[in-house]
Amino acid sequence: MENKTPQKRFIRLPEVLTRTGYGRTTIYRKMEDGSFPRSVKLGGPLEDPNVFDSRAVAWIEDEVDQWIESRIEERDSV
Repeated sequence: MENKTPQKRFIRLPEVLTRTGYGRTTIYRKMEDGSFPRSVKLGGPLEDPNVFDSRAVAWIEDEVDQWIESRIEERDSV
């Protein structure tokens, strides 16, 4: 029997805002204080500083989904 790991998928900020109900500033504040998953730079490290630098970021869908589930579990355990 094969073990299939779930495929990772990136979601961009508008999707994160829709899923969480938070605003942009709140997402970034929560990332900074460690209470929300960190974003991933899509541009990657630059080997040549003269090359275009993509500032695009995204979140790993599964991490955001787990964060949402943990909020629900936290609510239900009270």
